[in-house]
This record gives sequence, C-alpha cells and structure tokens, in this order.
Amino acid sequence: MFNIIKDILKCEGITNVGMIPINECEIINERILPKDAKSAILFSIPYRSSTSKPTDGFSEYARIYDYHKFAQELYGRTIEAMKNKMGFDFYGFCDHSPINEKLAIAKCGLGVIGRNSLFIDKVYGTYIFIGSILTNAECKNTVDIIDVCANCQKCVTACPNDAILEKGIDRTRCLSAISQKKNKTHEEKQLLKHNNIVWGCDICQDVCPYNEKAIISPIKRFAETRVASIDKDFIDSLNEEEFLKYAFSYKGKKIIYDNIEFK
Repeated sequence: MFNIIKDILKCEGITNVGMIPINECEIINERILPKDAKSAILFSIPYRSSTSKPTDGFSEYARIYDYHKFAQELYGRTIEAMKNKMGFDFYGFCDHSPINEKLAIAKCGLGVIGRNSLFIDKVYGTYIFIGSILTNAECKNTVDIIDVCANCQKCVTACPNDAILEKGIDRTRCLSAISQKKNKTHEEKQLLKHNNIVWGCDICQDVCPYNEKAIISPIKRFAETRVASIDKDFIDSLNEEEFLKYAFSYKGKKIIYDNIEFK
C-alpha cells in the first residue's frame, strides 16, 4: 500500500515520503482530526527553483504562488487516485493540520530538525513545505528517533536579532515575523532596513550547510510562477486576483508598500 502512495506522489514531483501510525503523532488540533484516522503520510514539498540570491528583500517562498493553493490542487488529484486504487479514506492537510507535521516527518526519517527550528529535508534542505495526509488505512512502518542537525551554530551567529534560542525561535525577535507585523516600532523598522528585509527572511537558511548541496525542486509550478525581482512597480501592476496568488497578500498591499519604504 505504501508503495502505491509513493508512486502516486512521485508523479507530482514529490519523492520524499514517509508514513507512521497516528498514535506516534503529536495531536495539536483534535477538532479537525478525522475520527477514523489510523495513519499519517508525511512528505516534503520542495519549492526552491533557483539558486540566485535576489537583493529585493523578499524571501524565496514569497516569490512563488501561495503553496496552500498548490496543496489543495495536489490533494484534489492524489487523494482521488489513492481512494480509487486502495479503497480507503484520505484527508489532506498543509500547515493547518491536526498533527505536529514537523515532528511527524522527522519521525519518518526524512531529515533532521535544525537549530533554527526548521525541518531539513535530506535532499532539498530547508526550502520545503510539509504536507500531510491522514488515512484510515493501517500503517506497519517503524518510527525513527527524531534527529537534530549538527548544531554548527552558523544560523545562530548569522541571525541579526538573536532570535534563535537554545530551544526554538523567539518569534518576537524573528525578522520574518517582524516583517509581517502591521504595526512596527521604530527599532523594528530599522532592523528591517538594516538587513534589507521586506517580507520573510532567509538569512538562517542561506548559511545552513545542509542547503549547500540541496537540489532544486522538480515541481514545475514553482519555477513557472517564481518572480526574480519584486518591487513597488511589480506590486502596483498586480490586480487583486493576481495579488492574492502570492503568500504575502494575506495582510494586504499597504504592509508591503510600507516595508519597501523602510529600505
């Protein structure tokens, strides 16, 4: 059964897939947990389609169409195929999941958890989104011990605002989180300006040794929708429908304009 699932996802460019029993997962939102769930399928969705490092202040994930829409379309295709081939029920999630996806995918042995709290895929590095599909099919796969990175401290040293703690991230200090705030202090605005941040932050990813040999995503959608350079003129050119296709749209255009001015 697991091989059938992997083959279906492989056709979508998703090659790193694991599966564990649901009782090995940390349940974080029982309200949306399917009552008949017995197993969890975890996989990496690699999104980096270029190794270039633009200087416009936008994180790599913000250069592509919002991955939530991609996940919806992905589940529309793959879940139907899984049901037809195996007869079980399948439920797709991405971010808003009943389980802790990062811990679950680490238990599948597909990578390690970094000091910067990001999951590091063995093949694609940190430039991935995590997808999960819960099912009422039984899983006989064994569970791996959660592994962590080599703790080289490069991300800790590189973070301009000391947001990477001994355990986890201080979200109040993370530049990515600060860039998404509607109301910023003068000090926060200066931090963004000094570090050339408009939306999101890739600083800790850029210095991560695990990303040095990470390969480019085989998923064409991300390459086809990637914007090489984003500025005020580009934002101005987007009608509402186009603007909403990007991850930075969920708080409106004003916050983007304001952040560009900080530069």
